[in-house]
Amino acid sequence: MGPPYEASDHAEGASGSAPEVGEAPDWQHLHPLSPVLRGGLAFVAVMAYVVSQQADRLVGAAGDDPTGGHLGWAAVGVLVVLLAIVGGAWLSWRFSRYRVTANLIELRTGFVFRQHRQVRFDRVQAVDVGRPLLARLTGLSEVIVRSAGGRDSHLTLAFLSDARAQEVREQLVALAAREDAPTGPTWQGSLPAGPAGPATDVMPSGGARVVSVPNSRVVQSILYTGQSALLVLAVPALVGSVIGGIPGMLAWLGPTALAIGGAQAKRLTHETNFELLHQGDRLRVRHGLTDLRTTTVPLHRIQAVEVSQSLPWRLTGWWRLRVNVAGAGHGDDEADTVLLPVGTLDEALAVLALVQPGAAPSVAVAALTGEGTEQGFTTATRRARLLDPLSWRRRGYAVLPELLVTRRGLLYRSAQFVPHARVQSLAVTQGPLERAAGVATVRLVSTPGPVKPLVAHLDTGDAERLLTEQDVRSRHARGVVHGPGDRLAERPHRG
Repeated sequence: MGPPYEASDHAEGASGSAPEVGEAPDWQHLHPLSPVLRGGLAFVAVMAYVVSQQADRLVGAAGDDPTGGHLGWAAVGVLVVLLAIVGGAWLSWRFSRYRVTANLIELRTGFVFRQHRQVRFDRVQAVDVGRPLLARLTGLSEVIVRSAGGRDSHLTLAFLSDARAQEVREQLVALAAREDAPTGPTWQGSLPAGPAGPATDVMPSGGARVVSVPNSRVVQSILYTGQSALLVLAVPALVGSVIGGIPGMLAWLGPTALAIGGAQAKRLTHETNFELLHQGDRLRVRHGLTDLRTTTVPLHRIQAVEVSQSLPWRLTGWWRLRVNVAGAGHGDDEADTVLLPVGTLDEALAVLALVQPGAAPSVAVAALTGEGTEQGFTTATRRARLLDPLSWRRRGYAVLPELLVTRRGLLYRSAQFVPHARVQSLAVTQGPLERAAGVATVRLVSTPGPVKPLVAHLDTGDAERLLTEQDVRSRHARGVVHGPGDRLAERPHRG
């Protein structure tokens, strides 16, 4: 027997392991095939090494004996290693147990070094179901419980049968929703109509399909990027440097091409098979090629939205929609902040209407494609032409009853939609050139994530007015939604 379990790596707010009411449920094991999946790669690596060393002998060709005449002892050594891998995997499964109590989920792992992890339901941000390639071949899935403490505090149940994983996920979502019921108004309308009719394709087990992105479009969208253009130019140059024997070019061009290709391949594996579903007060995002993942995004946790379009995508009319979600947006979680990897304008507006119902369609279109003061936008002053000659007329903001809309960029268009109640703090900044031109930039701080709203090159008076008025709007909105005692995270400040 080893030492008693030590509670370690607790998620923020976790304390105690017994439920407050009722009898504690029994501990449950993971699926018996879990050690096969976890130890399978090591097993395959050992076998690949053995086969590679004996390749010549297996095909009947003469070759040196790498064992030096001790083939029998080498076989025994390989067998011992394989048995050690299998035995270690079995012990890992035997001592890995989990249970769901009234207030938290717990996971115990380890035989020699034991670990006890807990995540309280009031700290759960999302519950995802992942299906890596090996797991999909065996009908298994993993459940990832995302905690407010960040990626290091997430809890993963790897692996369960797919049916059991879905049951556990639904149970955890229901318990977390009980602890994290939204206090403000939630979206209750019908799904918006898309270009081919109402987007109300009901999925029996996952909700209503909002948008489904064809894999061919995902591939084309990745090809229509500046990174892919650089890769097309880099590969012939790389081949030429190899043929011409130019080591200097190979030394810097090789890693560059590898980094760009790896990033594009990662994006491809993350964004294929993309499907967005609406289920009550939450969204489900399904995506992935080798690792098929289902992510839950509660609607009331969306803090800000950005719809963007790069210059190459102007030719095809495609848009990308990302969000800031409380507890997501760091490292690998950033893929879970994409609600539309590539879509038409109608699809982008449909998703936007779902996640930000306060965004009037006419204002949203003006934010994405318009310029000037149409639809109530306040734009950058004409004095900003020297600082931003191309897009100064697109830079600006519009105030709606429920949210603030900002937009910028002519070659790379983007628009941000931030509810008044979600603005954490504001700041006015002014660099030397802006000060000389009599303009300033207003920055709105949201939760961490890819969406970073700002309005650059406003007239100094307009910037000060936006700062003051938005402070009042945000405080009022937060008071209405959360109660009069809730205030902005920081006082607006001028920098």
